Amino acid sequence: MTIKQLFSSILLLLIAACSGGISGSGGQPTGFSIGPIDGFGSVIVNGVRFESSSATFTKDGVASSQSEFRVGQVIELSGDFGSRVASSVTYRSEIKGPVTSVTVTDPTLGLGTLVVLGQTVRVNAQTVYDGTSLGSISTGNLLEVSGPRTADGSVVATYLEAKSLLPEYKVVGTATNATSTTFNIGGLSVNYSSADTSDLPGGVVNNGDRVEAKTDPAGFSAPSSFVANKVEPANGPSGQSGARLELEGYITNFAGPGDFRVLNFPVRTDSGTNFISGSAASLANNVKVQIKGSIAGDGVLRADSCEIQSSGAIRTEWEVESFDVGASTVTVLGVQWQIRSSTELEDDSSANVDPFTLADLNVGDLVQIRGFLDGTTPVASRFERDDPQSDARLRGPVTSVTIGGSFDFEILGTGIRSDGSTIHRDENDAVISQSAFFAALSEGVFVDAKWDPFSGTSGAADELSLEFDD
Repeated sequence: MTIKQLFSSILLLLIAACSGGISGSGGQPTGFSIGPIDGFGSVIVNGVRFESSSATFTKDGVASSQSEFRVGQVIELSGDFGSRVASSVTYRSEIKGPVTSVTVTDPTLGLGTLVVLGQTVRVNAQTVYDGTSLGSISTGNLLEVSGPRTADGSVVATYLEAKSLLPEYKVVGTATNATSTTFNIGGLSVNYSSADTSDLPGGVVNNGDRVEAKTDPAGFSAPSSFVANKVEPANGPSGQSGARLELEGYITNFAGPGDFRVLNFPVRTDSGTNFISGSAASLANNVKVQIKGSIAGDGVLRADSCEIQSSGAIRTEWEVESFDVGASTVTVLGVQWQIRSSTELEDDSSANVDPFTLADLNVGDLVQIRGFLDGTTPVASRFERDDPQSDARLRGPVTSVTIGGSFDFEILGTGIRSDGSTIHRDENDAVISQSAFFAALSEGVFVDAKWDPFSGTSGAADELSLEFDD
């Protein structure tokens, strides 16, 4: 650490200590949420909806608007975590450049590996494609990539966009093998001897620095050599003691439950951490987690909760049909969920009950539930009450296929109808025919069913998407 960096860190900590942290208008510390966009209607990130009508939007350093943002893009959202109102939403793409290698390992499951600017990019059934698909990508194509990195430095793409023209190539990542003139990011060798480094402390890149390197197309020599014209820091929020921080990504640099990183941010769990869908023993490099907590005085995120995210996530959004406080169960869209001591309960409705328990629930309340299957029992990892809305959703494995009956198939035992008005999508979000959808359907396949407006499961779903579990 340079003297300048040390002084800045001490100054930030002194400010935080004197002020008791940075607070928003809702009385809660201002915070940050970093992860892929889950949806809109405001902005939804890490499963939480933030009001965004007054927020500023920035996309790759340029002032933008919410309409320019897409589901799957990894964003940094800052705002008031008491009122869940966003003040700024920032998107920084991880890679922009040409594809030099394509390997499709399983086209049915949407699994494959790309190399873009020397970076290994893994795609799966959850990757959101914009203007392209796994089957149509070939070497030489220009792509914009967003997604978290794993312990080996590869990117798990949550968003891929085809580009017809890129006046500038770029890569964001952690520097290794750094010298005064060169460094590596993944498999890319970067020469920055003539680059603008005015934004870097001391004008040099050190091992472990997270940086953004840019060049014009002529500065890239395929497959893995890059002459940068600008290198700048690409760090996330830091130094704000007491601020809330929510992250979704993969564990890297794992040295133990009290010492690891997610999205390059230092994290620790302890005896007070609430583990969801796992325990401290589940933590290891490359495990996907969602961490929520506060930044401690030493700049480390102390986790209040840590959700171990399995690929077989199930979820539902609609009104409560029945509940039993004594049995700790809630039924929504015909699915009975079990609420456990590890379940996170939160009231995001206008009632804003805190602490929120099942005893505060009413039949007819709108809820969003995410969880997993313990054998055949749906278990809630996160349970949120929200204000009324017209749309409903059920995601889970197909438990029965009865084509031609009253219902075309079942998800978690709930009948789902499909007809000529239903939009059917494959695992890459491409629209397909009803016959193609059912040809790919079998028990155990994950499907996301959506209705808007919802008038009951006896009516056909508005949209059905295949989401093969990888």
